[in-house]
Amino acid sequence: MKKCLLISVLSLALAIVWGGEGFPQTKKEMTFYSTSYLSGMPKVFQIDPDRLIRQPDLLGWKVNDSNDGPFHGAQMHVVVVSYISKDYTGLRGYGTWIDKDGDKVIWELLDTPPGASSSPAKLIAGTGKYMGWQGTMEYTLQYLKPYPEGTVRMISRDVIKIVIPK
Repeated sequence: MKKCLLISVLSLALAIVWGGEGFPQTKKEMTFYSTSYLSGMPKVFQIDPDRLIRQPDLLGWKVNDSNDGPFHGAQMHVVVVSYISKDYTGLRGYGTWIDKDGDKVIWELLDTPPGASSSPAKLIAGTGKYMGWQGTMEYTLQYLKPYPEGTVRMISRDVIKIVIPK
């Protein structure tokens, strides 16, 4: 009986000292779908007739398919640099989403894998209520006819997976 009481008291003391850090923390995970509408004026740097570097600076907004949830109605600013040739297209970009409260998440946009129809992205930082959030995204771009001439307009269908620490 004394051993059981001693073990119970010792376990309680360790739990208090650790402050719960020795126990797994629960995380909230969510997946949602959204559509992004973007437009801008790309700068084009022609290297030679077969190669160029393109730098679109895009502004837009995001609408969640559920008409609710995080980032619904968020403003977007996306900067991309891409290298385009006959044999290779490489892309690197960064996108900032700003919600109605001014809190932000920053995404790193990566190359589309060979043969894939969508591109990956990962959440690399957040401010305010989004600090500590982690996430991935798959996005599929649809380019619209540019108007006025020299602009770029696109729609992106996004699948977003977020992990929120508790």
